[in-house]
Amino acid sequence: MTWSQLRLAVCGAFGLALLFAIATAWPSDGAHPGTFTANDSPAIPGELIVQFRAGTSPEQRDALLRLNGATMKREMSLSGYVVATVPAGQEEQVGLALASSPAIATVERDIIRQPAAAPNDPYYAQQWNMPMIGLDAAREISDGSGVTVAVVDTGVAFEDYFNPVENKQYVQAPDLAAVTFVDPCDATGSILCWCVNTGVNCICETGDPPCANDLRNRHANDDDGHGTHIAGTIAQRTDNGYGAAGVAPMAMIMPVKVCDIPGGRGCPAADLADGISYAVEQGAQVINVSIAGKQSDGLTTAEREALARAEEAGIPVVAAAGNFGTNLLGYPAAVAGVIAVGAVGMEETKASYSSYGQGEGNNILDLAAPGGDPNVEGSASYIWQQTFSTCRLATDYTFFPPATTCQGTSMAAAHVSGVIALIMSKYPAVTIDDVRTILACSAKDLGDPGTDSRYGAGLLRADKALEDVDSDDIPDCIDPFVPTPTPTPVPTFPPPTDNCQAPSITPSPSPTPEPTPDPMATETPSSTPTDIPMPTPTPTDSPAPSETGSLTATPTDTPTPTPTGPPLTGTPVPTLFIPDCGDVDCSGFVNAVDALGVVAWSVSSLPIVQCIGLGYVTCDAILNAADAIAILAYSSGVDHGTSCTMLN
Repeated sequence: MTWSQLRLAVCGAFGLALLFAIATAWPSDGAHPGTFTANDSPAIPGELIVQFRAGTSPEQRDALLRLNGATMKREMSLSGYVVATVPAGQEEQVGLALASSPAIATVERDIIRQPAAAPNDPYYAQQWNMPMIGLDAAREISDGSGVTVAVVDTGVAFEDYFNPVENKQYVQAPDLAAVTFVDPCDATGSILCWCVNTGVNCICETGDPPCANDLRNRHANDDDGHGTHIAGTIAQRTDNGYGAAGVAPMAMIMPVKVCDIPGGRGCPAADLADGISYAVEQGAQVINVSIAGKQSDGLTTAEREALARAEEAGIPVVAAAGNFGTNLLGYPAAVAGVIAVGAVGMEETKASYSSYGQGEGNNILDLAAPGGDPNVEGSASYIWQQTFSTCRLATDYTFFPPATTCQGTSMAAAHVSGVIALIMSKYPAVTIDDVRTILACSAKDLGDPGTDSRYGAGLLRADKALEDVDSDDIPDCIDPFVPTPTPTPVPTFPPPTDNCQAPSITPSPSPTPEPTPDPMATETPSSTPTDIPMPTPTPTDSPAPSETGSLTATPTDTPTPTPTGPPLTGTPVPTLFIPDCGDVDCSGFVNAVDALGVVAWSVSSLPIVQCIGLGYVTCDAILNAADAIAILAYSSGVDHGTSCTMLN
């Protein structure tokens, strides 16, 4: 061995020893080696998601990776996670080696997800899906103003932009022109450089988490068509005379690109986790994930942690159940806490492709929404919204028909995210638990009565979710104090006889009644002909017969006239109105005792048996306090009334 060879060997050994010393310097604190998850699911070749335990320095991370034949591609948004590159075909070998270190918690393949939309055919331009969820009535209550929905997907056609690195021209979808877009982010690991519009000053990524600063791509443009269709369902402009309508047209959209379909990478788990984490950090209020992987593929720890962060932040995550047609929910919809959405067609029956049933633990499908089922119901069953000329796998990013067809649980999930935006806009104080409860209690029951595994709580209903009949800013289906209209009670006694309709008689103020005089007496109080009614004379307190024995009536200076009616032939009993109208206690007098009797009877505290109909005076067919007041008014001399309402 030459001296040069010896020096190289010594230096190499020293370097390896130094790497080993750095890698093993991590304070284990009794930690066990990590775990490596290997399966046959489609994954990004040559990539691993590595989770380091807390306390591992950047130098230790780099040394551990290099010592085991891996290099760090980039840090993820989730603390402690990195994406590492390894030689293709050696993912399992390197993963097991890395997992043997107590400094590493988990090592996993970067599983590929796929958008949950089914392939499209020629569309039938009719949005049957919007009336199905009661959107016509819901639009009068809320439009989604002030709510930001993150569309974690293939990107969105939200801007006019030429990408010099890809040599692609992107154009904003015309029906999204009035939509407000906030904090776009391309979280795909395939984008290594970010460039300004001029095509110069390209700066390659430095290992920072996606969109953590301006060194990462903010141009989350759609190069597939799926994400634009989803964004359109959620917030496409309404009543603008063009294209289609959206569920929450005034909501804001946060485009978060996690899928690289043209690049063949699909939607890697690392990018999906980063996209969800980014949406949480940027303050999205709803996160739509119209992406699904088979439950058998498993869920990475990074994805699970990102979903947990969203739930802790109180942000609803809505996910497509999957288009696998099985009774197992896809990931991430299968995770408890995620709102899992299945699809129905025009007939409100489960779409043939829609996954349903069981998630993790006792978690099942949450609810169903329109996704279309053209294979069963024909072309009219597609969901149409504006995107490129094809809903999937677009080749021209500048041409947008007014509407393009899609079907799938992706579309169903977008309806739910839009309705959540309507709820949050109308009721900003709702919590994530409130949202889940509102969606369930307002849904239209389908399938078996109650919640079932095929439809969850039932069909999404925007109008019922927003309903608030008592205007107390609490949705009715979670409001324990919604007033129930009280029907008008039906009287339980027969109406009074017609004698209540008799003409009014003005009583004499004298407490002592006079005997009825003979109308044929020789002396009359007036020479006026008898065929004309005259005012009734008021008798004196102590009338006396004349010396000739005839009765002489002495009128007062101002007699009280009698109301128009038939001639009177007698003098009424003083203070007694009409015996059948107000004399409740059958005493022969209408007074306060009768009023108290009516009140007692109307509140069911005292039965009135014999003279029940005699308390009815107001002609409203109900014996109540109004009659009592009328009786009091009469007995006190305040009001003498006329006809049947004479005591009012």
